This record gives sequence, C-alpha cells and structure tokens, in this order.
Amino acid sequence: MSGSDSPSATPIEGAAASSPVNNVFGALGSVLGYIGAEASTILTLERLLWPQRFYSNFQLRSVLPLSLLTPMGGPMHKIGLVAMDTLFQHGLLKGSGQGHMLGTVFFSQQGWTYTMHGDGVEYESHTEPLRNCLWARALTYIAMPKLYSPSATRTPDQTEKGASQPLRARVAVSHLTIAAATAADKNDRRLSFVSEDVNTPDLRAFAAIFTSELTGIIVALAVLISWRSAWAILWIVPLIIRLFSAILSMQREDLLSNASSSSSNDPTYDFEIHCPQSDGNFMLFSGPPTLVLQFFRHYGHPKRNRYREISQILAIVLFICLFPMELLCSILWMPLDLQYVWLSYQIYVVLAMHVVRYSHFSNRTTTEVKIAEAFRRQMCTNCNAGAENEYSILFGHSLDGPGTLKVTLSITYHNRYKEGQECLQNLLNRSVEPQR
Repeated sequence: MSGSDSPSATPIEGAAASSPVNNVFGALGSVLGYIGAEASTILTLERLLWPQRFYSNFQLRSVLPLSLLTPMGGPMHKIGLVAMDTLFQHGLLKGSGQGHMLGTVFFSQQGWTYTMHGDGVEYESHTEPLRNCLWARALTYIAMPKLYSPSATRTPDQTEKGASQPLRARVAVSHLTIAAATAADKNDRRLSFVSEDVNTPDLRAFAAIFTSELTGIIVALAVLISWRSAWAILWIVPLIIRLFSAILSMQREDLLSNASSSSSNDPTYDFEIHCPQSDGNFMLFSGPPTLVLQFFRHYGHPKRNRYREISQILAIVLFICLFPMELLCSILWMPLDLQYVWLSYQIYVVLAMHVVRYSHFSNRTTTEVKIAEAFRRQMCTNCNAGAENEYSILFGHSLDGPGTLKVTLSITYHNRYKEGQECLQNLLNRSVEPQR
C-alpha cells in the first residue's frame, strides 16, 4: 500500500476515535440518562421559573447543601416533557393571554381543599381547592417538638387502672389568624418580619443560582486549566440558562392593599384546611375574607406577559435538549479523558437528584421555610401535649408596605389523631366576635 493510501488524521483534532471504549461510554451515558430522568422532579423546574419564592431564604448556611445537591446539569428531558405536556394541555402554547397557569409549572396546585364556614349573610359556606396556598405549606415545615406529658396519653378510665394508651400518631393542630398589621405592629421589634419579592429577582436569588451551580463552575475551571479545552462550556451552560430564565422570570401578583380593601371592617371567618391524614396536621385559618382568600386564589399568580412566558418555556426546552446533546457531543467529539470527567459529573448529579427527591434539603431556601423558621424561633423545645402556644410574625413585601399582615399562630400538639380532630372541632364551635 502506498503512502497516499495510509489512514488520514481524524477530522477534529483531539476528537475521540471510534473504539469499544467509546461504545461503552455511550451505553453508560444512555443508561444514566434513563435513571437520572426517573429521579428528577417537577420541583426542579418550579425553582427555575419561580426564583423569587424558592430563593428568598438563601443564607450563608445554605451554601453547602445548595451547591452539592441542586445543580441542574443532569438528565431532565423526561420531567421537562411532562411540564411541556401540561403547558400544552392548559392552552399556554396557543398565544398571548390564552390558557390557564394554575396547575402548571408556573403556578402549581397543592391538591388540598378548604371549607369556608360562612354565616350565610355576606359569605356562604363552601368548599374549594386550596390552590397554591403559601401558609398551608409553611405550617407543614414546622418541626414537631418532643411532647412532654405522659398523662396526655391516658384516658380517665386507663388512668384509674394504671394502663397507658399506646402512641398512635403525633399530630399538630394549627390555628392561623391573619389580620392587617397596624402601625404599632410594624414598630414592635419583637415581631419578626418575613418578606417575599414578587417582581424581578433580587441579588439574593442570583447569588443562590450561582451557588447551586457551583460544582459545575468548579469542574469547568478545572477542565479549562488542566486541558485548556473549550469543552468547559458544557458545565457552564446550565448556569447560563438559569440566569437567562431568572432575568426574564414572571412577575407575580402581590398582596392586596389593606387601605383599598374592606378588611378592617370585615368580620372574622373560619377556613378549615383539609389535610391528608398522613400529613399529621389539622389547620384552621381565621381572618377577614379579603385578607385570607387572597392566599387561596391569586396571590403569587404570574402576571401575564407573553415575552416572559416564551422565555421561560424556552428555558424548559433547553434543559430538555441539554443532556442528549451533551451525550452526543461526548461520544462523537470529546477526548477520552474528558469523557471520564463528563460521565463522572453526570453520575454525581444523578445521585444528588435521588437525595433531593426524598429529602427537604432543596426547600430550605424557600419562603415557606423562612416563615416556619420565624415561628420556630419563638417555640419551646419541649411542649406539653394539649398545651396551647401562640406566636406572631409580620409578612409582606416591605415592612411599611400597604399589604403588610400580622399573622398569629396558635398551635397545640397531640399524641392521637382523634384528639386532634376533637381540638379542631372545639375551635370551629367557639364563639367568634367580629373584628372592628
């Protein structure tokens, strides 16, 4: 064979040649994509589209769990297609102002219901979906303290016989009262103020996004320094997409102005929250309907803006395509040693997905957890079963804002589900004086 017939160099300098090793990497990548796609959850995309809520509680202590457990560089094509299917079914792909966002990745629906106990004069009793209620989720994040009252686990008959009743299920009965904050409330330094932004995300949210992609940034720098390769961009792409999505994120409907509503003259009504029995909570909200119902209806709903909607949908599509395209690039053109790095990083991201799926690490930076922590700072570590404890916080967009609320939580803990039912029924049967 002449020299002219000898094999030529590969078309792309440094590209991986076709070999059994390449085939193994391709097979491993495909299997990993399947396993990782099964582990990802819709919460990942909700964090992407609602950074104002999911990162409002970002603090220095959040850096480690956020950076280690919430990178978005892994396989997300399955959950992304599920989100796109829902957007399509809700008519959001038809055009400007069309379709409904409730129940989509833009504005998820909790699946619980509430019953408003009305007097039939101004408000009729009715049961409706709870929708995306901030307070119901916040109460579920309040950790159950140790109950310190052996006598509370005994009935009178059993107490006489000296037999203790076995513990079935520890439950909390939470009574949340929502009222307009007065000037005295806003000046009371003993009340913690919890804020939530509804407009363009602030620097805190952008810092949280950078932190959550910190592992990808570190690997990209290592690839750039060690191999001087432009393939380092693959580990930065998720951060670029997330920043693009955050800058153009949907603005949200804010709190009702206390001055423009009739809340100060409205009587107090009760709103019974129907929680799943497995959740271990009984909840009752009380307050003027104009203040309470906003959390069951439109507070936090995206303000319709077609350009922003398209940008968010585009971000989802990019994450759908990201893993398959990276896998293709790694098989066809990436040098063998970089394939090891890329595959190892994807394995790490998939493992993080599994940890996040069955833990609350990724929710520690949310507004709900910030509310729960504000209440928990006032709570006792050991509570007597059946003893009532009351705590108050302020909530709004700014302390002096027109919609700032005073929220008071009265909570009791019980060792049996039936005791919780009876406590809730006593709350519903109490006599309520109208607020003036």
